Amino acid sequence: MFTITNLWVIIGLAVFAGLLGLLAAVRGKLGFTARVGLALVLGAIFGVVMQIIFGAETQAGAGALIKKWINIVGSLFTKSLQLIIVPLVLVSIINAITKLTSSGEGFKKAGRIIAFLLVTTAISAVFTLVFVRIFNLSADHLIEYTESASRPADVAGTILNLIPNNIFGAFASNSVLPVVFAAALIGFAYLAVKKDEPGLGARFEAFLETAYALVLKMVHFVIGFTPYGVLAIITVRVASGNGMFIIQLGLVIAVSFAAMLAIFIMHLVIATAGGIPPLVYLKKTGPALLFAFSSRSSAATVPLTIEAQRSLGVGEANANLAAALGTCIGQNGCAGLTPPMIAILVGLVQGWNVWSPAFLVPLVLYVVIASIGTAGVGGGAINVSLLVMSLMGLPVELVAVLISIDFIIDMGRTLINVSDSILAGFVAGRLEREINEDALYDRASLETLEKQELRTGHSGAAV
Repeated sequence: MFTITNLWVIIGLAVFAGLLGLLAAVRGKLGFTARVGLALVLGAIFGVVMQIIFGAETQAGAGALIKKWINIVGSLFTKSLQLIIVPLVLVSIINAITKLTSSGEGFKKAGRIIAFLLVTTAISAVFTLVFVRIFNLSADHLIEYTESASRPADVAGTILNLIPNNIFGAFASNSVLPVVFAAALIGFAYLAVKKDEPGLGARFEAFLETAYALVLKMVHFVIGFTPYGVLAIITVRVASGNGMFIIQLGLVIAVSFAAMLAIFIMHLVIATAGGIPPLVYLKKTGPALLFAFSSRSSAATVPLTIEAQRSLGVGEANANLAAALGTCIGQNGCAGLTPPMIAILVGLVQGWNVWSPAFLVPLVLYVVIASIGTAGVGGGAINVSLLVMSLMGLPVELVAVLISIDFIIDMGRTLINVSDSILAGFVAGRLEREINEDALYDRASLETLEKQELRTGHSGAAV
């Protein structure tokens, strides 16, 4: 039977279809970044309108049904990106290593990127501590200690998880770090085979180049649907929020975004020091950063992260390594922001002297340690926070209090994570003098440069 609820659902979905049509209509008139930005704005407006019209019914009734159908578009897009994560990381890492002249060069490239990720994470943690102190942030009305025997995984367990006991299980679970390890093992084994048996090495490299070209084409297909996915994701997120947070929760959100702004300014300073004007950096990284903000997944953003680095002139090897390693090591947002903030808030409630060097120095160190193996998915900061709290000897259950607002902060955190991954690849390329100036300054299209690299097997032009 046709009801008023069905009518509202039809109207809501018709409006959403119209917005999708609008994004399709402006495809030839607006650039990719502009369309992603337009999708973000349209999704936010439509979500607010749904809140105004349906109110509580965004959780049940017509509003909930509209969200359910709209969410299909966002979920399909996110799953499409997740679908290509493992093959992209696997083929990209192996392909990056095959471009090297020796295994030693691979260790140097990975070492530079990892060092950058960890150092910037430590600096981000210091920024967070400064902002908590400046705003005199407190959680005395939020936190109540409860006894529990549960404990998070320890550092030893995290290290052991670097090596999978079943590589196919790692592939099935989209666990990026074990895939990176397996890809690196295959890549360095290839270098050894190539040295002993050049013919076998050449055949494997030819197969790998074909596989990489196919995966790259899949990535381009999926990336083309980014504006539509962002529209759906943002609409559902905004329509689902109730905005009812007590003062201290609001202050936690405000201080978090203030610290993230400071961290992002640090990124812009690093980019400028590397020769990228801030506006150029924002333009070229915009699609990746906007999708990271809306999807809350560094792992799902890997294809866009690679694309952004390539547009900045980063060579194939560094771009692939930085995008893959950035999903599971460092992470300025998920590791550098939330864990130290929660540790300070909990320490204050426990009556600890949290501003003494005896507390702060180990805290920053443990944040850096815990950032190794960070999950590149939404909510990964909670897992890192649990580990940091355990290392600091603080009650781990108190982390759960802030989960209610984590999804809001996580959007900004993911943007910061992806920005840091992009910069890691760029800085490594600058140190190696391998930045392609033609790509950086738009003297040649990215597609043209990729075709040249596929023909020549060269991963980046030196300056």
